Order: sequence, then C-alpha cells, then structure tokens
Amino acid sequence: MAKILLTGGSSFSGLWIAEALAGAGHELVAAVTRPTTGYDGLRAERMERLAKIAQVVYAAPVASPAFLELAGAGHDVLAHHAADIPNYRSASYDPVEGFVRNIAGVQAALETFAGAGGQAVIATGTVFEGGEGGAGDNLAVSPYGLSKSLTNEAVRHMARWRGLRFGKFVVSGPFGPLEEGRMVWSLMQRWFEREAGVVRTPRYVRDNIPVTLLARAYAALVEELLDSDSPAEKIARPSGVVGSQEAFARLLATELGPRLGLACQLQILAQPELVEPLSRINDQSWLAPGWADDGFWDDYAAYYQRVAASGLLSAPA
Repeated sequence: MAKILLTGGSSFSGLWIAEALAGAGHELVAAVTRPTTGYDGLRAERMERLAKIAQVVYAAPVASPAFLELAGAGHDVLAHHAADIPNYRSASYDPVEGFVRNIAGVQAALETFAGAGGQAVIATGTVFEGGEGGAGDNLAVSPYGLSKSLTNEAVRHMARWRGLRFGKFVVSGPFGPLEEGRMVWSLMQRWFEREAGVVRTPRYVRDNIPVTLLARAYAALVEELLDSDSPAEKIARPSGVVGSQEAFARLLATELGPRLGLACQLQILAQPELVEPLSRINDQSWLAPGWADDGFWDDYAAYYQRVAASGLLSAPA
C-alpha cells in the first residue's frame, strides 16, 4: 500500500479521510499546524483519534522547514486537505490574501516531494469554486470560493510541471459525527432545548453527504491516482443527499428524532431572495438507491447526545 502525507487531518472531514485511508491499509503521516498543546474540545478529540492511526507531526504547516523535510521523506501521495478558513463565510473574506496563505510553501514542497519519488498530489476543492457545483458558469460563489479556485489551479499547474499526477477532490456538504458549527449543529441546539429548529435557507438545493461516504470517495481517488493506467488528472465530485435544505432538515428530523427521543420540530422561514446560486451539487453519487445505513444514523445521534451532555453544544453554530 501507499505512503501518504496528509494535511488537514485535524479537521472534521480530514479525520474521517485519514481513517478511511488507514482502513484501506495505507501508511499515514499527518502534518498538523499547531503544537501538541494547541488543540482542545472536539478538535482535541479528533486529534486523539488521528494519533491512533497516523504518525502525527505537530507544528508543521506547509510553509515550514518541518513540512519540507516530510515532503522529502519518500511518500507516494501528498494529500493536501488543509485550507485557509478563518472567517471564510464572510463577504469580507479577502480571496487574494487567502490564496497567498494557501499557496505559501506549496511550490517548494512539491519540488521536494517530486524529487523524492512522489507520484501524486490531491488538492481539496469545494462546490463553491468557479466551475464546480453544477453551475452553468465559471463564477465562484463567494470570496472564499474564489480563493480555493485560484489555489487549486495553481497546485494543479505546479504538480503537473513536475511530472506528478494531480487529483482534485470536490467537497459539497459533509455531515456526521465529530462535526461542529454547521447547519445540523444549529438545529440540534434548538431541538435539545425542546424548541423548533430554524431553517433559514429552505429553498437552496444543496448536496449533503454522510462524511463516511465522503471519506470512502477520497480513498477511492487515491487508489485511482496510484493506478498506472489511470489518466494524469482526475477530479472526484462525490455526491450524497441532493435536495432542498428544507428537505434535508426534514430527513434529519425523521432519522434523528426517534433516536434522540426528541420531537425535532421545524420552523421553516421564508427565503424571498437568493444570495447564492439556487443549486450547488456534485455529480458522482455515493449514496446507493435505498441507502439506509442505520449504523451511521445511530452514531450520529449518539454523538449529539454526548455533545449535549458535555455542554459543548452551546458553542456558536
């Protein structure tokens, strides 16, 4: 199996990707940006799980000498899942500054990685980039989407110039255990207070994928890129539950309500004006017809029961 150097493994989706890669038999080194004392709460829990399946190297952002040393250690795949995300939802997010931070150190790392026999690079993208999400134009949805577009195109060029295979992994809306601060988190805050969960953007058509399926899709992309018969470039766009955000909220209420012993009622607000495109989805379904993974829903409900009992659910969504 392959030796993989992963960034972003302390994130929600990053941990699940790491576990899928380790479960497939790959040898994993996870470079994280903070020192050992820099993680608390749910992020510390994710780090504990990450340390069980990977060699974790702390205080090693991509632009650091520590990461450059790792890049030259003879890995087969550089799985670059980390991204600059502070305040990424804000309209004031600076896409140029985000691009500069995202790309810092990448060129030197790729040069070293290729020189040490590296085979492939995977960059994580988003449905909110230009040209993604099934949109009819190439416009990014947000400043953050623009920064990701610029970053991933730059990584693509830098990788191919050095004879490396390039993969892009487009993320839509992962959900599942160990998440925090997302739509479901907001609903859960209200439901555990025995109040109706509020859906503020019911008309948006979005692609919400169980994080376990997202992680399997990532592991499959790694396998494809390592296949000598595969093309030099591959884009993976894994899709899950496609539908309106109202429909997704109702699915959550149906699946989680009985498991939590909560009413999980909903308050659907009017959405008179669409700020973002109506639809933003991927096109490669990983949700088989009739998918009903009871284990996933059981684990999901148990996770929120534990978070609520610990008091962590009071954190902002």
